[in-house]
Amino acid sequence: MRLAASATGDRVTLFEIVARIRARAFGVLLILFAAPNALPMPPGFSTFSAIFILLVAVQLAIGRTALWMPRRLGYKSVPRRHLDRVIAWIVPKLQRVERWSKPRFVKFTRQNARRPLGVLIVILALIMALPIPIIGNTPPAIAITLIGFGMLERDGVWVGAGVAIALIDIAIIVALGFGFATIGMAIYDYLPSPF
Repeated sequence: MRLAASATGDRVTLFEIVARIRARAFGVLLILFAAPNALPMPPGFSTFSAIFILLVAVQLAIGRTALWMPRRLGYKSVPRRHLDRVIAWIVPKLQRVERWSKPRFVKFTRQNARRPLGVLIVILALIMALPIPIIGNTPPAIAITLIGFGMLERDGVWVGAGVAIALIDIAIIVALGFGFATIGMAIYDYLPSPF
C-alpha cells in the first residue's frame, strides 16, 4: 500500500496509483475509495467515490484481468498529502485484520467468482451514490471494503462477510422502499378526489 512513497511532486495521478499496485489494483482501489465512506464524510464525497468504484466493479463484472482506465480520468490527480492521509488511516487497520486473514476458500476470489462480485459491487456503488436516508453510505462502504480486502488477501471468508452485509443492506433498502411506497399509496387514497 505504499502508493505515494515514490511519487514526485505534490500530486499523484490515478495512472501512477494503478501502475504501482498492478495486479492488486482491483482490491486496493475498492478499499481505497470505499473505506473512507464508512465514516462521516463531506457531502458529495460518496458520489465521487462511487464513480471510481463503478469503474472497477464494471470491469470485474465483464471479466477483465487488468484494470483499464480512460486517459482523461487516469490523468486526474489527487493531492499527495490527501492520499498519504487516507493510506495512513487505512493501512494500520488492514494490518490489524491481516492477522485473521489467510488464503482460504480461494475459489470465491478467483476470476469466475469476480464476475458476480462485480455485479454486486455495481449495485452497492449505486446505493452509495444516492442520498438514501436512515441507512446511509456506511453499510455498502463496509461491504465493498470487506470484498476488496478478501480479494487482496485471497480470503473467501472476508469476501463472504462482505457479500452477507451487502445482501442485508440491499434487503433493508428494498423493504424501506416498499414501506415508503405503501405509506405513500395509503396517504394518496385518503386524499379527497379532485373530481
